[in-house]
Amino acid sequence: MLSCRFYLCCVVTVLCINSCIGSYHTNKCAETDKEALLKLKSGFLYGRHLLSSWTGDDCCEWKGISCNNLTGRVTKLDLRFSNFTPVIGPEEYDLPDATILNTVYSVSDALGGKIDSSICELQHLTFLDLSYHYLKGEIPKCIGSLGQLIELKLGLNELDGFVPNTFANLSNLQNLDLRYNNLVVNDLEWLSHLSNLKYLGLSETNLSRAVEWPSSISKIPYLVELELVSCGLPQVTAKSISHMNSSTALQILRLTGNELNSSILSWVVNVSKVLGVLDLSWNEIDGSIIKSFHTLCQLKSLDLSFNKLSDQPSDYIQELVYARNLKWLSLRNNPFISGPFPDFSRFSSLKELILKSTNIVGPLSFDHFPRLEYLDLSRNGLNGSLPVLKVSKFVSLEYLDLSHNQLSGTLPTTLGQFSNLQSLDLSWNKFSGIIVEAHLSSLLKLAVLSLSRNSFSFNLNPSWVPPFQLRFFDASSCILGPQFPIWLKYQPTLVALDVSNTSIIDSFPEWFWNISSSLLYLNVSHNKLSGVLPKSLSLSLSSQYEDLTSAWDFSFNNLSGAVPQFSSTTIFVLLLSNNMFSRFVSSFCATLPKNLSILDLSSNLLVGPLPNCWEKSQSLEVLSFANNSLSGRIPKSIGTLQQIKSMNFNNNNFSGQIPSLTRCKSLQFIDFGDNNLEGTLSKWIGYNQLGLIVFQLRGNRIQGSIPTSLCNLLSLQVLDLSSNNITGEIPQCLGHINALSNKEFGTTISSYTFIFTTWKSVELISSDIDETKLVWKGDKREYGGNLLGLMTFIDLSGNQLIGEIPESLTKLVALAGLNLSGNNLTGFIPYNIGHMQMLESLDLSRNHLYGRMPSSFSYLSFLSYMNLSFNNLSGEIPISTQLQTFDASAYVGNIGLCGPPLTNQCPGGVVPPIPRVDKNDTDEDDDKFINIGHYISFGLGFCVGFWSVFGALHFKNYWRHTYFQLLNNINDRIYVTIVVFLTTIKRRFQIQEKRINHSEECGEL
Repeated sequence: MLSCRFYLCCVVTVLCINSCIGSYHTNKCAETDKEALLKLKSGFLYGRHLLSSWTGDDCCEWKGISCNNLTGRVTKLDLRFSNFTPVIGPEEYDLPDATILNTVYSVSDALGGKIDSSICELQHLTFLDLSYHYLKGEIPKCIGSLGQLIELKLGLNELDGFVPNTFANLSNLQNLDLRYNNLVVNDLEWLSHLSNLKYLGLSETNLSRAVEWPSSISKIPYLVELELVSCGLPQVTAKSISHMNSSTALQILRLTGNELNSSILSWVVNVSKVLGVLDLSWNEIDGSIIKSFHTLCQLKSLDLSFNKLSDQPSDYIQELVYARNLKWLSLRNNPFISGPFPDFSRFSSLKELILKSTNIVGPLSFDHFPRLEYLDLSRNGLNGSLPVLKVSKFVSLEYLDLSHNQLSGTLPTTLGQFSNLQSLDLSWNKFSGIIVEAHLSSLLKLAVLSLSRNSFSFNLNPSWVPPFQLRFFDASSCILGPQFPIWLKYQPTLVALDVSNTSIIDSFPEWFWNISSSLLYLNVSHNKLSGVLPKSLSLSLSSQYEDLTSAWDFSFNNLSGAVPQFSSTTIFVLLLSNNMFSRFVSSFCATLPKNLSILDLSSNLLVGPLPNCWEKSQSLEVLSFANNSLSGRIPKSIGTLQQIKSMNFNNNNFSGQIPSLTRCKSLQFIDFGDNNLEGTLSKWIGYNQLGLIVFQLRGNRIQGSIPTSLCNLLSLQVLDLSSNNITGEIPQCLGHINALSNKEFGTTISSYTFIFTTWKSVELISSDIDETKLVWKGDKREYGGNLLGLMTFIDLSGNQLIGEIPESLTKLVALAGLNLSGNNLTGFIPYNIGHMQMLESLDLSRNHLYGRMPSSFSYLSFLSYMNLSFNNLSGEIPISTQLQTFDASAYVGNIGLCGPPLTNQCPGGVVPPIPRVDKNDTDEDDDKFINIGHYISFGLGFCVGFWSVFGALHFKNYWRHTYFQLLNNINDRIYVTIVVFLTTIKRRFQIQEKRINHSEECGEL
């Protein structure tokens, strides 16, 4: 008993001593460590708030710093995630760690700058984390001297250069995270010295030269997790794995995005006996791996998405039958052979199953999934009706995505009994029927509901109060109307709402503006909403969304009155087109959102001048006021928009000169057509707008000549200066525009997308705003979106251009449409016009062109519209598969043209009979100058002259090359003159010969 008391007293004494010692703390940290931290701070550019506490005497009290209580030396520098606020992250929905990079973050206080070498003076550091700070420059090599480091985290920065080989000295290191920088590693041999390493993250590190990487990884005995995403890994060879030992520690392996082929499986299946998480997505793995996975019995998570897997999905499922603990499986986006929904009855542990875009076809028959939480079968060929789902078989289901299939029939009401369901997406199917309260009554946790692009009709009691709180609701192209859905009144948590094209014939209820203030995405377009919008609209977002941008779409309705002011700074896209707005509120300029990127007010009833305050919206990329009645001058402040890509002021009453757009260097689309603009084409066009794709000025009063600076627009695909008063000649340099002389150049424009993150998905909401009217194949048509990006067109018609059509235009081999009609052009049609083989539409009518139609016309096999009428063309229409199919009106007004499709035949097609004449015949020359002797002399002289010249050319290479180059530049005028002259001589020679024969016959008689 005494001994027990003695031992107890000893223990208490020791604990008291330790407590006293532990509570003792030096007044301040080591001075050398403090100075090192201050030097480190000086290397950062920002982070004033984050490092605001780094001012006191005791650095151990600074934020992110921990010290040894006995020595006062800094042992921990932890600034991880402190500069980020997650907006939508994995913690909210219990997502796997791999999804953390898909999380949306709000940057509030990133450090920036570089890592100063003074950090190496902190020799007692065991933990260093500077992740997520946009740090640049190289990693200091001296970090390899911090021998006590256990964790080193420098991921998600912008560090570059080589990873120091001195890291081999960090023998105590257990966690090394260098992910998502711009680093390079040529050899991973140094990893073999890190015998205690458990986690290695080198994602997006260039490992393309690390040929022996599998062998190097296999030498780390206790490695538990390896992440090598997008590293450019070399393919696995027999040599690189010849001395590999199977690990008993590696549990998590991520090799996403390395373009690895199926040879990687020979390493993967042998690298570890306890592999539980395997991610091989975004590689080049094909169907030869089908029997490689039956040995991976410990697998809990497998991702083979975005590969080249063939066969049927069910074939791969059978090979995984031994992985009975499989919880997470993704085979999405592989070119599988069409097959039915696989049998998953043996996988009772499955929690997440992603078979999106796997070519599954046929009816849907669900198995028993008692633990399944996440099911994605979207973008397949599933058809038939949705089977009746029993809650008892899917008690844990939280996420169900059956979108983009061909499912039909009505929606079973049992779906409304899944009380754990948080996200339901049935969009883009062929469902029909009526949605009633029973479909939704028990969905207590529902946050995402997407039923769009079906034939659903909502019939909900106006007094019904939903049991859920939605964040995302999309019923586009269903029937919600005619009244505005009242039940939305009880959804104040909505972040995204799409009720476009839902047959609503109503005005906005007052309560709507209370919930709209929290909407990041709002789409009420293509309805018949009427009335006046509030004078001021603003967003009041919660802190988790305050750094995100929003998009509102009110287009294609009957809204009237004044365009309201939008006071929120977070509005990114604002679409108000195709309504009946007639004016701007007086305070429009004062509250113009500074972050506004896309503003579309086209096709309204706006009158008067356009407000002149655009210098306040320097984020604007797209601005459209087309199809209104705006007047006055185009505001000069438009020229201050340095980010602007698209301006569309078509079909208004703007007058005066075009303001200078010199500062608008990002312009891709300009449409000022169908106005009353005057002045000349400014020479600034083409000097700064080098990315311009569409330049439309048709239907104005522009004067002067076409500046050669236009030829600098190498990306130009559509040039329309028609119906103006432009004079002068067509510049030769237009034939050097790269986009029109390169058949592979096609550009996609109007790709304006707004990204909204929902639960585990990204919704891409696009809007084609760039539209312009072109006279194509004789008709005025409107082109927009991707179709406009593929157009190649030049229209200079309806002006006063003179001179000849430049031969250089025939170099525009990618040009699909050319309209030069209604000018004063003269000369010949370019001889090499047949080189423009992509031409579909050609209009040269109402000019003064003459001469023959070049024979190269026959090469224009795509030509489906042509108009050469009312010129002075002559000769036979070339024979081709195209030219004879056009209506005769395409050639009318050219008296000298002959041949099909015209009715008049060309002369010389039939040999005339021999005439009988006497010596006084009037066809003989009166002066006897042209006779047989003349022709003989002419022939001899021609032969002598011909061989004198061409004989020399035959023996003199330089002369020959020079001469034939000269011949290539001779135009059709000389060619036609020679042909006409030789034809005349030939005919006269024939007549003279006939007369001689006739005289001889008479003499014999």
